[in-house]
Amino acid sequence: MDISIGSTEAFSWPQFTPGAVRIHLAWNRVERSPGTFDWTETDAKIAIAEAHGAKPLLVIVDTPIFHTSYPAHATNASPPRLHSYGRFVRRLAARYGDRVDYQVWNEPNVPLFYTGTPAHAAKMTKIAGKSVRKFAPGATVVAPSFTVRHDTDRAWFKDYWSQRLGRKRVADFVDAANISAYPFPEKGPEQGLALAQWAQRAVAREGFDGPLWASEINYGANGLAPTPRIPARRQAAFVVQTYVLHAADGAERVYWWRWEGHQTVNTQLQDGEGGLTRAGVAYGVVKGWLLGTKPKGCSWSAGVRTCRFRARGGVDRVVVWSGSGKRRAVRAPVGAVTRTSASGAVREIGPGRFLRVGRAPVMIEVMRS
Repeated sequence: MDISIGSTEAFSWPQFTPGAVRIHLAWNRVERSPGTFDWTETDAKIAIAEAHGAKPLLVIVDTPIFHTSYPAHATNASPPRLHSYGRFVRRLAARYGDRVDYQVWNEPNVPLFYTGTPAHAAKMTKIAGKSVRKFAPGATVVAPSFTVRHDTDRAWFKDYWSQRLGRKRVADFVDAANISAYPFPEKGPEQGLALAQWAQRAVAREGFDGPLWASEINYGANGLAPTPRIPARRQAAFVVQTYVLHAADGAERVYWWRWEGHQTVNTQLQDGEGGLTRAGVAYGVVKGWLLGTKPKGCSWSAGVRTCRFRARGGVDRVVVWSGSGKRRAVRAPVGAVTRTSASGAVREIGPGRFLRVGRAPVMIEVMRS
């Protein structure tokens, strides 16, 4: 999950415990003058995450003005001088070691965050990979995140992953690939999964066989424009569908953007005062459905999506919902004992009985014979 943790300001931690959180590490707030580093804010953020049992992922952003490659056009998005970036990452990895994971940069194919080239981003990746593996060998080196819904986004993504650095590929310097899996504003979780699957195939063609993370996902995103909210029930359905689909596809990590909520996305987990929305409740519910299970794939039949997971103790979990939102009758499988809604309500159900499902997924617990 993406959580904006303030070191001194008040903020609310989720009422459930995400296993990992993203922390934007603003380089220009750590190195405020050349060679002088103040880690106070970052120390506090990492300590808060660790106190809640969450593994931090540090996402490096914002070049200090005095380290930009093009001082005449200096902005936080300017590509950093490579020797300056290398010094910063070495200091960073030496300080925090294996306590955190490290992401090279945030969305370099979005000019708001980076104005360099794929070749320069690849050189940054080599520097970060070598530095982290030297000072924090147990940490995960995460490639830059990328948006991939537009053709221009995908071209940048493929250009980056095709870069060669001497005899090595970009893939040799990272442990995890990474995208921002925002679908088009009118689309939902199925397209978010399709973007991740496209990206996984693209990096595999460049020799990367590691995991691909969705480090940001939410819905309705259209740049920086405000996005109309969708009904609370649909928000909850989107959260559950997202995690079920990605888990069934074998994803290791999917970070929801974000806990605090934002006007540019349509699905909010909290009400602005730290209380859970219907979608926030669903986040905790689906976490309970999926943790400790093994995915057994998904299928479509008569407009109904069915995803299966094997749990401990001779139990299978079958998650079903209507792809169109139109309510449909589903027969409970052999061995069915209970059904659980996205709100966490549990009811008994016998095998062969029918239940009606809509857009909001329902989990059927099945005892294996």
